[in-house]
Amino acid sequence: MGHIISVINHKGGVGKTTSTANIGAGISLLKKKVLMVDIDPQANLTRHFGISKTLEESIYGALNGDYPLPIINIKKGLDIVPSHQDLIGWEKKVSDEPGRELFLKEIIEPVADKYDYILIDCPPSLNLLPVNALSVSQSILVTVEPSLFSIEGMSNIFTAVHKVRTRINSNLNGCKILITRFFSSKILHRNAEEIIRDNYAELVFKSVIRTNVALEEAVMKGIDIFTYDSKSNGAKDYKSVCNEILKCKKW
Repeated sequence: MGHIISVINHKGGVGKTTSTANIGAGISLLKKKVLMVDIDPQANLTRHFGISKTLEESIYGALNGDYPLPIINIKKGLDIVPSHQDLIGWEKKVSDEPGRELFLKEIIEPVADKYDYILIDCPPSLNLLPVNALSVSQSILVTVEPSLFSIEGMSNIFTAVHKVRTRINSNLNGCKILITRFFSSKILHRNAEEIIRDNYAELVFKSVIRTNVALEEAVMKGIDIFTYDSKSNGAKDYKSVCNEILKCKKW
């Protein structure tokens, strides 16, 4: 089975989707087969790669049991399961269903052996959809911007992970923290990085993702940073993160 990683943070705007897209693309360039699964109703990861919101099949229908997991090839070694705005009402729809925390697991496991890595881009919440992601994952990747507000909220993430590990998924063991939107000239950012590394030590990637306009431009073009500008700081930073991921293997 491939290494399944939930990319998570209950706070929006911390580089979660950008990291999923570029880590997925970066790992595929290192000769690994990667599947990205978009379970965010905003479908930002889906739109990142220029996939239309009018697709007939998405993660929503698969979760409802209407059809198997719909997989779209982006490029060699990199696939995606698109999301759809209809997913907004899914949690309410299945609120009384038994085993509702395991719906995503049921549709991912049949394809898990086909991939080296599966990255699940979660919505910015700690509700049922992220819990479904945690229930099928072996690891989590928390993206965090260097601010005190982001740091203070991280305890909520680890509380949720602990509950899922003890009640639903004992295989959920690994965790890594990725600092994003980092601007080294800002004292606040340097101080926040120090606090994060002091508090979480070996859980924090050595690499950080610097603020880089090329990352935003790549999104506008509907491509990953390596395709857009392989020499940019964004590409260098995500390549470094991908190398760390492959070295640490299963967290």
